Amino acid sequence: MTRWLAWVQLVDRREPAHAVAAVRIGVGLTVALHLLSNWSSGAWWWVWLAPEDGGLVKLSRTSFDAWVEATPGNVEAGVLITAGAALALAVGLATPLAAALTALGWAWLSDLGPNAGGSYDFLAANLLFLLVFAGSGGAWSLDARIRAARGLPAALAPVWPRWLIVWQLVVMYDTTVWQKVSSGWVPGGPADALWYILQQPTWHRGDMRWLAPWYPVTQTATLGAWAFEHASVLLLVAAWFRHTRTRPGWLRAQFNRVDWRLAYLFAGLAMHLGIESAMEVGAFTGLTLAAYPAAFSGDEVARWARSLSRRRGRG
Repeated sequence: MTRWLAWVQLVDRREPAHAVAAVRIGVGLTVALHLLSNWSSGAWWWVWLAPEDGGLVKLSRTSFDAWVEATPGNVEAGVLITAGAALALAVGLATPLAAALTALGWAWLSDLGPNAGGSYDFLAANLLFLLVFAGSGGAWSLDARIRAARGLPAALAPVWPRWLIVWQLVVMYDTTVWQKVSSGWVPGGPADALWYILQQPTWHRGDMRWLAPWYPVTQTATLGAWAFEHASVLLLVAAWFRHTRTRPGWLRAQFNRVDWRLAYLFAGLAMHLGIESAMEVGAFTGLTLAAYPAAFSGDEVARWARSLSRRRGRG
């Protein structure tokens, strides 16, 4: 019974919604822009339609087949409806419903065929699922404005979805690095993985032959990316130690001398912006960076937002 009560108290804990609101805005905008870009460019036709309709790859049977057929009209409507739901999620209008509709639309589109989904589709699906329950409409949203206009206090968010978003980041980075087992990635090998990747035109935003002579730089970046992803568990440890900083313990005290969350996430920001500038990776960069605010508590993000607002007021 004691363990059960402790579990209930942990799950029932609430905080200001600002951290998950930042995640919500980032995820909603990323999904909307990704889908609208595919729609406006015409890429949706190649990716999400069967060959007989002009697509590239034969579609798969999915759990949605009994509800909606993947005709050109239905798929285009699905893209636009999902993008609209994602925009509603970003502005925080009927937030849980918007998250659920976006998640369903994304799941349908990414499950249509082997060419329709990729690794970041699972990341988006997991984040959208958690946003259904995260209470992210409690801040920086139309829902919050409507609530305030009715004279109601700001809605607090449950803490557990935020911690699961942090765990999602750790799992994503760690499983990625454990797949990098070739000699081109691991220390002691030639560390030439990024050199070869950046000379392969499949992912390029532009001609990268100018980088070919900078082999030592790409070696350093290869080992840096490998080390960064292996260190992902430290993000979770650092976030937990910061959350429990009033508790005793030498290791906890050492972690809290510096906010290692900021150090790790700044390194991740630099890495992802470098990837985005050189390579076309779809929604991966936006989705990953959108999850970063979850490493901080709602109280911390709310405090930083108030501080920034005061500075702007003085300016």
